Amino acid sequence: MQSRHIEEERIKNALYADAYSYDPPADLKQRIDAQIARQKKEVIYMKKMSVKKVAIVAAALCVLTGTVCMAGGKIAGYVGGTRPGSQTSDFSDIGKLENELDVTVNAPEAFDNGYAFADASIADFDAVDESHVKVKDESELNVTYEKNGKRLNYIVKEGSTVLSDSELERAEIVEQNGVTYYYLVDQYLFLPPNEEPTAEEAAAQDAGSLNISYGSDERQEQTYYSLWWIKDGQTYTLAGFDVDLSAQEMVDMATEIK
Repeated sequence: MQSRHIEEERIKNALYADAYSYDPPADLKQRIDAQIARQKKEVIYMKKMSVKKVAIVAAALCVLTGTVCMAGGKIAGYVGGTRPGSQTSDFSDIGKLENELDVTVNAPEAFDNGYAFADASIADFDAVDESHVKVKDESELNVTYEKNGKRLNYIVKEGSTVLSDSELERAEIVEQNGVTYYYLVDQYLFLPPNEEPTAEEAAAQDAGSLNISYGSDERQEQTYYSLWWIKDGQTYTLAGFDVDLSAQEMVDMATEIK
């Protein structure tokens, strides 16, 4: 037992050392917060997590301490982050990430509209219920493109993502080349942990026209543009904050992914 304890401590220390030597993409926490807010969950475990350094540690330590189980209730939040050692700014490394996650992204090095490759990484998340019990786990390969300071994420994961009825009602649907694309524009308000929304903002959230998430360093209002499609058993997403891309512009980008 003592040797096992020593080994677990060694692994924990290695995880901490790796996490603290690495800065995940600056927009990772916002993307996670947006996913949580979009699903309108009541509990947000990410809200006190710093965007820097330690996004991976909580999920990793749960595995080591044996507290994770698959029997859980309603998803209340997500814990996780960038897989240690997976982030790269070398476009040629994407093939390695595809093999590691067993997905195919066919990512272009640049799009015709000027968005160019910036970095890529694998993200791992545990979906947890209100008791912090893991309901399921998810992994995705994220390729980030930049143009004039704007970051656009191209995300691929195995399986089919099902949009909610409310999302389907307001989505702009584009059929092209035998693929159905769903385009969404969502308004987000990111607040510091101790700041409350105004009555008008709370009413907008209740009406479904505003998504509120907590944990930002400062108050931020942003628009999230996203395009979703399913092909060959994988879910694909193009998404970014304040990128101001129309449905057809994003579909045109999607058709460059071959």
